Amino acid sequence: MTARIMDGAGSVQSFETLGHRAQLHRLRRLAYKALQQYPLPQPRLALLQHEHNTTFHVWIASGERFVLRIHRPEQHTTEAIRSELLWLTALHQDTKLYIPQPVLTKDGGLLTIAEVDGIPEPRVCVLFRWLTGRFLNRSLTPTHLERVGMFIGCLHEHTAQWSYPPHFVRGRVDNLTSTARFISRVDLRTTSLTDLEKHPTDEDVERCLRLVAELCSAEDSVVVLCAIHQIRQVLAELGYGAGVFGLIHADLHQENYLFHRGSVLAIDFDDCGFGHYLYDLSVTLLEIQHLQQYASLRNALLAGYRQARLLPSAHENYLDTFFALRHLQLVMWVLESREHPTFRSEWKRWTQDELQRLRLLLRNA
Repeated sequence: MTARIMDGAGSVQSFETLGHRAQLHRLRRLAYKALQQYPLPQPRLALLQHEHNTTFHVWIASGERFVLRIHRPEQHTTEAIRSELLWLTALHQDTKLYIPQPVLTKDGGLLTIAEVDGIPEPRVCVLFRWLTGRFLNRSLTPTHLERVGMFIGCLHEHTAQWSYPPHFVRGRVDNLTSTARFISRVDLRTTSLTDLEKHPTDEDVERCLRLVAELCSAEDSVVVLCAIHQIRQVLAELGYGAGVFGLIHADLHQENYLFHRGSVLAIDFDDCGFGHYLYDLSVTLLEIQHLQQYASLRNALLAGYRQARLLPSAHENYLDTFFALRHLQLVMWVLESREHPTFRSEWKRWTQDELQRLRLLLRNA
């Protein structure tokens, strides 16, 4: 079941034009409304992050801790969010992986929908149990990355064998724009190989090129088009068989995996969807390239993965193309998010930084 809650606190200024602090003031009211649907006596909350989604740390007098995630309405449908939660539930039942555990509402639902005056549309909200651990960056060691690799391998092993429930809906992670990424749907039982090879779609490419040309430059759009041609060629060469393509996390960087007593924990499955298994490995590697010990970390990640799942040596040659795909998606993410308070003052610089990284990859290809 899904709960819907109304509040009545009038406001004048449009939510999207508000600054960071003013948006959070309204979202905090919405968070408390959503929490009324959970069996939590007198919850207290503190902000964790406000970007595309907004997350709050929630705790109660008993000491139990939770994370409340408030979704932006244009990102995922309710069905897609519920599908993510179904996968997490299955992972809890079928594996020993440490991942977020959804908390059921009073009515036994996986999510709730809340709305308040001052926010123009209802927001899907999900509550998770808190995972305790430490995030690491510069202090990452090969041992850490070997464990991360084993975690990713076990995750992929599960998805490769899992029977998707009816009406399971998640998007393609190899689309370029958020619009295409979150409205696309893949059912590997009924989708043909020809359909899979149509990505990125022509509409997705056109939107990407148009945004880059309008907001950056024509020269930048040429760089992007070259990258798209290379990405399409390599993805078609790798193929879309069950051994290389399936449901993945899609955002496993070091702010989404953490460590506790020798174990790896992973959070934020919000971007999960259908893509190549190499995509998960490429995201992890791309985000640690700045570290001095990168070479040993890379070797350890791949070695750990191979302890849980087959990874042909030849497939390592495809990783640079997935790096290019990720940089291109980050370009589009920033351009599409430029009106958000977090991005308004920096989006031009961040875009050029990602485009320069893309140029270097193409130059060295």
